[in-house]
Parts: sequence; structure tokens; C-alpha cells
Amino acid sequence: MPTALLLIADGSEEIEFVTPYDVLTRAGFSVKSAGVNLENRTHAVCSRNVRILPDEPAVQTMVGATDFDVLILPGGGPGAKTFCDTPEVLDLIRTYRAAGKVVAFICAATTALVKSGGDKVKVTSHPSVKAEIEAQGWQYADEEERVVVDREVITSRGPGTAILFSLTIVEALVGKGKREEIAGPMICASTL
Repeated sequence: MPTALLLIADGSEEIEFVTPYDVLTRAGFSVKSAGVNLENRTHAVCSRNVRILPDEPAVQTMVGATDFDVLILPGGGPGAKTFCDTPEVLDLIRTYRAAGKVVAFICAATTALVKSGGDKVKVTSHPSVKAEIEAQGWQYADEEERVVVDREVITSRGPGTAILFSLTIVEALVGKGKREEIAGPMICASTL
């Protein structure tokens, strides 16, 4: 069974957190969520004030955080800033990439990938952080590309691309057959 670690911080975007959690669970993944610098130490207050209780309150003290098959970071401006400002998150990204594991970023979370350094790959993000990413010398995808896969890195644009982003993660780890198997009952459009 594939495994996924999904991070969340105060200000993370709700759709971009819940959608991968749900879609990967439907695909048979064991998904675990972990908080990053949560102000109240128990739950995240997301970008639209939805409160989400992660499985682990703090990724910084979590045992086995590097043992998952994929690391996923949702966007949301304040949440992405927290990821960028947390050395343990940047180290986690570097560790996953060095091991050749899949790392996935949606919306403004792509800035955490950029801040973590390493080999520059083709990426996308929410348009609000495009200039910041390009200023660091990363290749930015054509704006028509809603999800970009370059080697072990998957990036996507925002809440409206969250299902496609999640299905792309499924396909990257367990194949196109599983992606198609779960997309049908979810009544996904043939082109998202």
C-alpha cells in the first residue's frame, strides 16, 4: 500500500488539503497529515477559517516523517509562507528529493520547493507567486498546464486544479489504471 504525508499549517488552503487526502485514500493510499507550527498546537485554521485536525500535531516531532512514498504540500499564501520559514519542512523536501521520492506542491506551496533549493525543474503554481519563482531561475510552465510533472516533482496551480493534481499523484505512484478506476466513480470530467 502506498503512503503519503500531507502537511498543513495555519492559512493552508482547505480544498488543496482535503482533496489529495480524499482522492489518495480512495486509491488505497495510507495517508497521514501533520501540522507545521500550528498556533493552537491541535488544529489548523485554514485560509477560509475552516478548522482541520491533522493526524499528527507537529511534523517536527513526528517519528518516521521521511518514510512515506510521497510528500504533499497544499497552498494558501500564509500556509506556504510557514512552510518556507520552517527549516524542518525545507529539510524534509530536500530529503525526499535526494531519495528520488515524489514531492507534490500546489498553488503557493511551490515556493517551498524553490526555497528548499536543489535541482531546478519545470514547475507551475498559483499566478500570484509566478514572478517570485521565475526570479529564482526556475523554469515556469505555460499557463495552460494545470499540472506539471518533471522527474519526481509534481506541481499544480490552485483549488480548481486540486482533483487533477491528486489524480496525477495517484498515477505517478500506482499507475494510470488506478487513476482511471477512481476517477470514474468520482464523476470526473474527461478533461479537468
